[in-house]
Amino acid sequence: MVDLTNVWKPPVDANGHIDWTKVDETLPPRDPELGFHLNWKEKVEWEQARVKLMEQNARAEEAKTKRERMRRGLPADASDAPRELVFRSLGGVQMHAIEWLWTGWIPKGYITLMAGETGAGKSTILGDVTSRVTTGAPWPGEYDCPNAWRKPERVLWLGSEDSIEEMTVPRLTACGANLANVVEIQGVMQEGKRNTFSMQDDLEAVSKGLAEARDMGNPFAMLVIDPVTSYLPGQKLRRVDLNDAGQLRTVLEPWLILAQTYNIAIICVTHFAKDTNRSMLHRVLGSSAFVQTCRSLCAVMEQLRTEEEEPDPHAKVFMQVKMNLPEHPGGAWKFHTERVEVGVDHRNGKPIYATRPAWDELDAGLTPNSTVGKSRGPKSQFEGVFAMWFQGFYAIYPNHDWLPISTVKQVALQEKVVSASWWDKHSADHMQKENIKGTWMCRPKVSPA
Repeated sequence: MVDLTNVWKPPVDANGHIDWTKVDETLPPRDPELGFHLNWKEKVEWEQARVKLMEQNARAEEAKTKRERMRRGLPADASDAPRELVFRSLGGVQMHAIEWLWTGWIPKGYITLMAGETGAGKSTILGDVTSRVTTGAPWPGEYDCPNAWRKPERVLWLGSEDSIEEMTVPRLTACGANLANVVEIQGVMQEGKRNTFSMQDDLEAVSKGLAEARDMGNPFAMLVIDPVTSYLPGQKLRRVDLNDAGQLRTVLEPWLILAQTYNIAIICVTHFAKDTNRSMLHRVLGSSAFVQTCRSLCAVMEQLRTEEEEPDPHAKVFMQVKMNLPEHPGGAWKFHTERVEVGVDHRNGKPIYATRPAWDELDAGLTPNSTVGKSRGPKSQFEGVFAMWFQGFYAIYPNHDWLPISTVKQVALQEKVVSASWWDKHSADHMQKENIKGTWMCRPKVSPA
């Protein structure tokens, strides 16, 4: 039981009610510094709780400020001290030439962005590039003579989309790469556990590895990050908004400094957005920061389509999209992919196949402006002609609200207004269709007022 012997009790009158006139006279003496607290122990505990709450609020506000800084593309720990401009005269600056791994395509000391539609052949091109780096073989278009061969160099490989055993190694083998010169980054170890690689958190570890390789006299010439979007998240930015240029610059720009420090070519692989009518520069998935950070932007895509025929599905184009390079290659490479057997699975004896590129020609007529969208340009010359012809053909039959689609098609092909291929793809854009008693009928679409 609680001992209440020494607890102060208010005075009462003859009826047992508190006598408020005598309360002040009977109250024990009290330290005025206690305020509303009963005793010093309670006051100390209350002060400690108040300080703890203030510290928590301060940390929360600091975290909020850091998140806002990172959202704006600023360092999280940036100082609020006054900033001063730093100047230098260009009179004493020594000019430097760009050092190219593959002239006009992949520069050293910079980031190259390799973009393309899914299945276009990005990985196949990357396998061929890696092969030529690791063996010193001549680049496409160079004469295959002893003087054209270079010193073999090493490649650092970071990839998540393809299985190394089933896709990457067979593809590199098909291209003739020296696999001993390719080193894979499998991930990172943290407190004894395997963790996912992060471009935010593991830059220092990569820098250390590149420095050690350089100091041992066996440096890396190229770093592959495929795809770059898989490795953007980290401790600072758990989720990177691909449409936020500030966030992307925060992640990408330190890697540009790394490329310049170790004179290494960094190739970041990404995809094109699905909007095929946008320019090449604006089809790269994510923010314009991708395009602005890279020195070279290479696109891989299907070869040109015509109205009359579909191209060989294995026929591709490799194009330099950035047209302001002084060493621009002057065209785009046409190539086709070929499937070859590269070995036998030791587990079950099944043959292993992979693709490699066969380079055809450098076509000066292929430019980013002529290769927009899957149809690679306007729908065709038939577009306006058919629209006018259909309106006139429909006017010949003023007593008919609908015309059979089969009749319209037959006449349009006989008069060579359009091709059969164009009809199948685009005729529906110009006509309103309806099934009337089992027969598909049509009439010109009415333009909106």
